[in-house]
This record gives sequence, structure tokens and C-alpha cells, in this order.
Amino acid sequence: MASTIKLKSKNYIIVAVAFLLGAIIVLIPCVIVISRKSIDCSSTSSEPSTWDANDYQSNSDYYDKLTITYDFNQTHNLRLDRLSSPCFHPINGKSVIYLRKQYHMPDLNGSSTTLHWIDLNTNKTIQLTRPIWGIQDQQFYWIDNKTILFLSNRASSGLTQLFQLNLPNDIKDIDNFLEPIQITFYSLNIDNLLVNRQGTRLVFSCQVYTNLSIEETFYRDKLEKSSGSFVYKFNKLFIRHWDEYIIGRRHHPFVVSIERNSKGIYYFSSIPKDILFNIDIDSPTRPFGDGKTQWSFSSTGNLFAYTRQHDETSDVAWTTNLDIYTIDLTSSALTSICITCENLAADTDPHYSPIDDQILVYRSQSIPSYEADQYKIKLINGSNPKITLLNDWDRSIQVITWSNDGQSLYLELGEEANEVIYKLSNLILPNPSSIRLLNNGTSSNINIHPIDNNIFLFTYENILQPSNIYLYLSSTSIRSITNHNKNLLSKTRMSSSFEKFSFIGANNEIVWGWHVPPINGTNQKAPLAFLIHGGPQNSWYNSWSYRWNFQSFSSQGYAVIAINFHGSDSYGQNFTNSIRQQYGTLSYQDLQLGLDAALNLYNYIDGNRAIALGGSYGGYMVNWIAGHTNMNQRFKAFVNHHGIFDMRHMAYSTDELWFIEYDAGGFAPYENPQTFEIYNPINYVANWTQPMLVIHGGYDYRVPDSQSISTFTALQRRGIPSRLLFFPTENHWVLNPFNSIIWYQEVLDWMNQWTK
Repeated sequence: MASTIKLKSKNYIIVAVAFLLGAIIVLIPCVIVISRKSIDCSSTSSEPSTWDANDYQSNSDYYDKLTITYDFNQTHNLRLDRLSSPCFHPINGKSVIYLRKQYHMPDLNGSSTTLHWIDLNTNKTIQLTRPIWGIQDQQFYWIDNKTILFLSNRASSGLTQLFQLNLPNDIKDIDNFLEPIQITFYSLNIDNLLVNRQGTRLVFSCQVYTNLSIEETFYRDKLEKSSGSFVYKFNKLFIRHWDEYIIGRRHHPFVVSIERNSKGIYYFSSIPKDILFNIDIDSPTRPFGDGKTQWSFSSTGNLFAYTRQHDETSDVAWTTNLDIYTIDLTSSALTSICITCENLAADTDPHYSPIDDQILVYRSQSIPSYEADQYKIKLINGSNPKITLLNDWDRSIQVITWSNDGQSLYLELGEEANEVIYKLSNLILPNPSSIRLLNNGTSSNINIHPIDNNIFLFTYENILQPSNIYLYLSSTSIRSITNHNKNLLSKTRMSSSFEKFSFIGANNEIVWGWHVPPINGTNQKAPLAFLIHGGPQNSWYNSWSYRWNFQSFSSQGYAVIAINFHGSDSYGQNFTNSIRQQYGTLSYQDLQLGLDAALNLYNYIDGNRAIALGGSYGGYMVNWIAGHTNMNQRFKAFVNHHGIFDMRHMAYSTDELWFIEYDAGGFAPYENPQTFEIYNPINYVANWTQPMLVIHGGYDYRVPDSQSISTFTALQRRGIPSRLLFFPTENHWVLNPFNSIIWYQEVLDWMNQWTK
């Protein structure tokens, strides 16, 4: 009996110790995060939670109660409300509905996106839908003055479904949130809502198997999960794309007619039709395509245009060819007709004229396999030959928006690292007239007034301020209509100025860069954060970022210099194209010369305390600089986020082969190995001397994690001070707010360590 008691006691002790060890293991990450940023480490489940009014406060309420001011950091950055998708009242344009995404305050544990309304005469704002952590309202359409259709995961299942919101006669009388009505009850998430102007048809997408319905797809997935088998099989590329394996399910558009019942509630009056049934292809395209830009209803709502790959085989991995197809929705067959198949480069983003079913515009490239090729505007007018608008421009058009009268186009495009807006009129004349309306900062998300085609809404941001919604009345009358982040910004200290500077770079051409001074001014020497952008056909734009944010460095005492080197976009197509077969030359020279210019222009910067940081191609350049003795000693240390280490291995392991093959001269690595070796960082590891922080995410299939693991291995093998920060669940970007804060804490700790 005594031995039995001893045995039981021993078992209890073992269980207790195991429990305590488990608790410690669970709590250690919380303790680390709390000790660094005082963030609550409660559950981060994605499951929708119930509404608790005591648990809700806006960042405005939270910061209004604070009595002290803080130096801005990434935690404050992530607490900012994110505003998007402004839309005028469809009849009179006197009010606006928009989306507001906010994070749980103060711990960032969860987010919620809700619909908001604002009266343009009184600026009175009302939150229409109830904020619940984990619930995201999105992709709304203001059908008439009293009806909103939108997507949300408010369903009890937690799946994203279609909802209807009925507005009262006077929205200003709302004293509580409106409760939406659920329209669909599918077993899978739906996405990418588009509604025609008449409110008689809509399109949504769902990830289905090519020859199965939504419910059949659900049951197949359920059966496979219960089988215990876990194996992927492939007969073609892509194997994986961006951050997911391509294992069968595809984004397919479903077209359906809609009507109202006697209570005014919309319902599907026809069976939703999968227009890509039996076709192994996506629309919208992966990974970043969306229905708002890649789909379009004609003015009558009887025609539908959409973007997809022409015929998907393994060459999707090394060509950029996209095509536009149209469907006559009045036909029982719903046959898709390709209208761009003569062009083997990308054709995308169709937009029917709002007044004429025969007129359609779209964006088009001319070089297959070059994703950074210039996008031009093509116009189709019935059976007439296609017209290229603004054919002599050397800027790439990013977004096209029709005026409601069908006489003009509003264009969003990059211009010298600003995202500007032009208005293009007289479209069918040989020389359409164009005028630039907005030329500073980043302006986007245009929505045209329903009565006056010269008035529009847009979102605006720049290096000093996060996004707000603005009303454009004329060139002399532009005002912000939102200010959700006023209290937060008033309780944080940031750099209050920035400057664009230029210098003579490679090829004796003008190159531009940004300078942001540290928060404590320029009266004393300051260390330097020398930022190198990715792409490489990208730019450091005059915009606000929730990832690489200039203020998150300058507010911690660093001067920020960011160079838009040869290969950057928005400076003309020739400048963008110049980096082809020049990965290690022109941009490298620009960074050298840009650093020289910055130190000469801003003599408060301590050139002996400089850190170079780069991501993606910027990480490649960090590795390249590290291997070249005429540049590497100018930096005390490096930060390498998802950088390329071995160009040849990258060419065989990345998902989208086209960008690395085209930039190497249009060769596959087995066709011309030397073109992948000439600027290969792996060949210069023997020259590495400076400390490096290496960062990577486990779901990054654009630059696979073996690139950073190899970088870290090389550093360790050479005995160079180094550290690997690995995020198992992040892709090419760090998106989780907790991980983003850890990213900044680790990066700044590393920078501080080597700039003391």
C-alpha cells in the first residue's frame, strides 16, 4: 500500500512538473514580447469573437486619455486606422461610405474592418457596422440610397459570405450599429464581389476544383482531410506561388442574377454559373489580382469581361502572358471569347465604358516575360482596330477609372516616386488631352461623383502622414474628410520634414533619393539608416508604409537615406529597363554615389555609424555590397531581409521564373550559366567582414528560405558576427503585427549594437 501511495505521489509530481514546464514554454514568448513592448499575449485566434462593448475602444479614445507623448515606433504605426474604398452616395453624392480597419487597443491582438458613413456638409461620421475582433467587412457596393451589398466573415460559420445592409431614411438618426442580413450560406469562403450598375447581376469568386461545384469542393476537401493521407502531386508548374502550394483549388468567377423579395432583401434568382468550370486556371489571377480591377460589367450589365491566363501550362512560371475574355450574359451558353490573344504579353484590368457596351479600355504590356514592362492603355471600340492611348508616354499606367459620363479617364501612375493622378479627355481623337490633377505624395482609390464628373474622392498619404480620404472639388479646393488618427499622431513625436535630393549617378544620369532627418534634429551627429529597396523595378515612394516605414527609423534617432537607383520605376521606362543584365553595376554605383552625396549634403550624418538595410533585391544588394571591399567597410553592419544569396540556385527554386530570367538577359540558367554568375553574391563570400542580421519567412516562395539560411551559414562559417531571425509563418513580407514589432525590435537592437 505504501509503495502504491509513493507511486501515485511520484506520478502526481511528474504530471505537475510537466504541466509547469508546459506553462513556462507557453509563457516564455509572452514574457519576451511583454518585456519589449508591453503587448498582451492572449489568444490570437482568427475565429470571430462576440461583441463586448467594454473591450472596444478606438485608437482615438485610447490616445486621447494619454497624458504624455511618445517617440513614434512600430507599435504606434500598427495602431493607426487604415482607411480605404471611399464611395459617394450613388444618387446625390452628398455623403460617403468607406472602410476603416482598426486593431485591438492597445495590444494589437486582433483587428476589425467596418463600414463608416460621413456627411460631406456637416462632417458627421457614423460607424455603420459593429466592430468585432476578427470580423472584416470588405468590398461593398452602394446599390441605391438605402442598400449596401458587401462581403464579410460575420457569418456564424466564420466564413466570408455576402451580406446586405439596409440604411434608414436618415442615417444621422442611427444611435447604434446596423445589423446586416446574410444572403449566402456556402460551405466555403467567397471573395471578389462585383455588382453591375443596374443591381441585377453580380459576380463573386470561390476557390473550387476545376470540375466541381462549391459544395462538391467542400466535401472533397473534407474527405481528403479525413483520409489521413498528406501528399502533393504535380505534373506542371507552378508547384507553389508567393506563399501557397498550388494543389488544385482555383479562384473561379461565379455569375448570378439577383432580385429583391417582398421585404426588399436580395436573393439569387438564378443558379450561380462558374464561367471557368473545367478550366484549370484562376480569375482573378494569383497572388494579387482582385475582381475590382480584373473584372468588369458593361454599361447595360449584359456583358462581362475578365482577366486570366490564356492556356495554363508550365510556361505560366516563365511568361507573364495574361488575356482578357468577354462573355455575353444574355446567351445561355455563356461562351468566353478572348479579345487579346494576339498579344503574348500581359493584358489585364478591363473596364467597360459606363455608357457604351462597345467601348472597353484595358492595360497592356508588349514584352512577354517582363513583369516591369510599361503598361499602356488600349481602347476597343466595337469592331474598329484597337487604339493605344498616350503611346508616346514613358510612364506605366497603374489604375484606370472612367468618368461617369464616359468621356474621360482618370489615371493613377508613378511619377518620380510620387503616385499621381491625371485626367485624360477626348479619348477617340488622335491626340487625347491630358492634365495632371495631383502631383505630390501618393493618391489612389479614385471614386467619381455621381453628378459632377470633375469631383472625386481619393485616398492620400505621404512620408509624413498616413492615409486619409480626401475630396477633390478643383485644383484649388481639396480637403480631407477623415481624421481618425489625429489623437494618435498628436501623442507621438515624429520627424516633421523630409526632402528629395538628387545627384549624378551611374551613366552620368540624374538619380534621386529621400532624406528624412532624425526626430532630435540635425544639430548633433546621428547614425545612418541606409535603406535599399526591393524589386528591383520598384521605388521608395512618397508614401506611408506599415512595413518599411521611414518614421520608425528616424524617430529612433537615425537619419534615413533611401536611393531610387537605376532600375527603379516611375522615372521613365528606359531608367527602369537599365538594370537588365546589370544587377551588380548601375544600382551599386548609384548607392555608392548616393551615399557620397548624402554625406556631403547633410554633414550632421555620421558616416562612421552607417547601417545598410535591404529586402528582396535590396537584400541581394546587401550581400553584393558585403562582398566588395570598396563599399563594405563603409557600413558598420548590415540587415538582410529575404535577400538573394545564390543567383543560379534562385533561378531554379523561385516561383515566378520570368523576372530572374528576363533580368539575366532572357536566359534560363542552363542556357547561359555565366549570366547568372557574373553578379552572383555567393562568389564573393570570401570578402565578407561586416556583421549581418539575416531575416526570412518560412512561407516565402519568391525568395526561398534556403537563400537566407545559406547566407547565415556562410557568415557563421567565416566567424562573422551574425544572427538569423526566422518567422516560420510569414511570407516575403512580415504581416502579423506581433511579428512586425519583433522585426523592428530585433533590427533596431542590431543597429544600435553596432552604431554605439
